[in-house]
Amino acid sequence: MAIREYQSDTGEKLWKAYICVRSKVNPAIRVQRWKFGCKTLKLAEREELKLMRECQSEVLTKEAKGSAWGTVVEAYANYLASPQAISLHETTRHDYVATIRKHTLSWWPRPACEISQMDLRELFAQLKAQGFSISHQKKMKIVIQKIFVFGMENKLIRGINQSPAVGIRFGREEEKKPEILTIVEIRRLLEEARKLESPWYPVWALALLTGMRNGELYSLLWTDIDWSNNAITVSKSYNGRLKCVKSTKAGYWRTVPISNELKALLREIKTTAGDRPHVLPRMWKWTIGFQAGELRKFCIGIGLPSIRFHALRACFATQLIRNGVPPIQLQKICGWRDLKTMQRYIRLAGIEIEGATETLRVLPEIDVANKAAAMFTTESEEE
Repeated sequence: MAIREYQSDTGEKLWKAYICVRSKVNPAIRVQRWKFGCKTLKLAEREELKLMRECQSEVLTKEAKGSAWGTVVEAYANYLASPQAISLHETTRHDYVATIRKHTLSWWPRPACEISQMDLRELFAQLKAQGFSISHQKKMKIVIQKIFVFGMENKLIRGINQSPAVGIRFGREEEKKPEILTIVEIRRLLEEARKLESPWYPVWALALLTGMRNGELYSLLWTDIDWSNNAITVSKSYNGRLKCVKSTKAGYWRTVPISNELKALLREIKTTAGDRPHVLPRMWKWTIGFQAGELRKFCIGIGLPSIRFHALRACFATQLIRNGVPPIQLQKICGWRDLKTMQRYIRLAGIEIEGATETLRVLPEIDVANKAAAMFTTESEEE
């Protein structure tokens, strides 16, 4: 509180009153008021009392509503980084908060309790118009739901007992067929890469022969190769965003058997590796995360379907499935936590339905194949 004397532009002596009230419940809530032009000190004192009542009333109103959305989000971000939070990877925590900051910035000064289900529906409609997938919108909804629950439990959000995200439903998203190469296309990719002396040849070949992820390939050391037991120990992965080596995605180490082809490839790489501790060469575009673009560019250049880098892992999996490798064995080699992911690759390989239609018997008892062949023979003779 303050009353100060000042002079107007005309030299007249005047007084101003200033009030600032901060909430004791939530220090982030602060209300300020000014009153200029009081002609007497007594009038300024009366205005000061009036401003005080107004500020206190507004602080109480804001306390009843709780914190602003931005305040709740930042508190949730701090909670995720604390030991009390459920264990999440650093990049996952960052993505949660970064996504919310990006898409809900216009809500930042609004009391969180005033954000309605209609606001969320408008948000998701905007995301859809911008081309974001339904799966991305669902992730957004989940994070918003978690933030509201956190805010209500910690009394940062008052006046409501349910998140506005409850009850919002999304339509079913059309599943896109994963990018993948056939065995003929795989061989062509490697043949052309070798013939053109692409520096990426050993990277792509090793990915196709081991099913290792991008970060696992980048961090693979010669000390991980067990020549005597024909096995590769996969125990770490490079995180390009954090610029550090961490554990594998599943969080545990696994072993990849070395085939004869893979052994020949590793020996070939070893002859040019010198004293390099890493198995694969350090291309700067790989270090900065451009491996997918380089693979797409090369595939398009030689007339193959454009695929992302992770598709090499899918190629490895589907080829082994088609060759009769048991799913449980492949699960261990690839490092999947459960068989749910495996089902996707089994469906891609098509082994569950292969030959199923051979049991159909619906045509009349005629030799369809011979009749068709005779028809084509007759047509060719007429030409």
